Amino acid sequence: MKTTIKQTIKTIIKRSAGIFKSSPTGGVEGAAAVFSGVALTVLLLAACSSPAAHHHEHEEEQHADDIVLTSEQINAVDIKLGKIERRNLDNTIRVNGRTALNPQSQASVTSLAGGVIRQITVNEGNRVSRGQVVAWIENTEIVALQRDYLTGRSAMIAAEQEHSRQKQLAQAGAGVQKDLQQATAACHMAKAQVLGVEKQLLQLGISPARVRAGRLTTRIPVKSPITGWVDKIKVSTGGYVDMQTPIMDIVDNSKLHCDLSIFEKDIADIRAGQTVDLMLTNRPDVHIKGKVYEISSAFEGNTKSVKAHVGITSKPQGLKLIPDMYLTALIHTGRHDTDALPSDAVVSSEGKKYIFMLKSKAREHGHEEFHFSRIEVATGVSELGYTQITPLTPLPKGATVVTSNAFYLSSVIGPAGEHSH
Repeated sequence: MKTTIKQTIKTIIKRSAGIFKSSPTGGVEGAAAVFSGVALTVLLLAACSSPAAHHHEHEEEQHADDIVLTSEQINAVDIKLGKIERRNLDNTIRVNGRTALNPQSQASVTSLAGGVIRQITVNEGNRVSRGQVVAWIENTEIVALQRDYLTGRSAMIAAEQEHSRQKQLAQAGAGVQKDLQQATAACHMAKAQVLGVEKQLLQLGISPARVRAGRLTTRIPVKSPITGWVDKIKVSTGGYVDMQTPIMDIVDNSKLHCDLSIFEKDIADIRAGQTVDLMLTNRPDVHIKGKVYEISSAFEGNTKSVKAHVGITSKPQGLKLIPDMYLTALIHTGRHDTDALPSDAVVSSEGKKYIFMLKSKAREHGHEEFHFSRIEVATGVSELGYTQITPLTPLPKGATVVTSNAFYLSSVIGPAGEHSH
């Protein structure tokens, strides 16, 4: 500091000498200028280099997170002091996921026979029931199947009559046992053929009774395999479809669940039956309740995570959920003892969390002064007015900390760690 003062004085003398040489009045005004500049500089630098000022400057540089308050200031803003407590809080794990459907809750509607679409009876978004007709297909080839059914029934009736006749002859002792056996076999075969064709007709949605009444048809009804909502119609009237062509998709969103990605480090803490708080990514104000009902036993690809399937137990009335909506979840894994402070003792600044520890207190200038230090912490679950904390630097055993109105100290220290004056 002394060297700096000497250098500054020399600089001012040189500048003043220039003024002295250029001054039209000569040496008196020049000498006065030199003397005034040197005297003013010495006074200012001496004041700045006083022990108290130097100490204050050094303290601000070295302890930007330290605050000194008097007992009067502490009482005025009602700052409370206490110890870090052990509290039994509900532990949670934060994960991401999305809404999903079970394979049983979604279906592609196809026809059991190829043909031309003659009518589509529903629109996208319509609710349908299982077995409801959603389209009609025309196929002239099914007339042959109905004809085979009628022919088979005629053969079956004839076989039944022959079997009955051979049975009566055998009972009267006039028949031949071999003929009875052949008639029995023919009767059984005819019945089996009719039954097979009848099953085919029923699968196609054609009533065997209508066929027996002579009302043959070329139109096949296409029915919904599940109860749900029409998601996407993929064909149009007049188009040809075969058995592999999906006509429409139907989903049952009432059976929607959530698939959560659980990373390897958290797998051991997740169990079936745990409750879950769910929040939609695009609507964080919407809260949904759920419960874990199943956990996958294999990793998903290369993600090193497994799926936890969560059933939805409650949601806001009128909320419409569809598959593939992204969400954030808090899985409640149980209660445990942890270090905690009242939530009013934790403050946020530039994305970080802090608490304030009492370093020392002393009487200075007739006032009791309290020296506080700002300590960065990691926070966890908050419950019943308390927040879980983990100091990022070790604290002395039994450290005294601010337990209320910590925002006042945060405002004094400023957002960038600078003291506000």
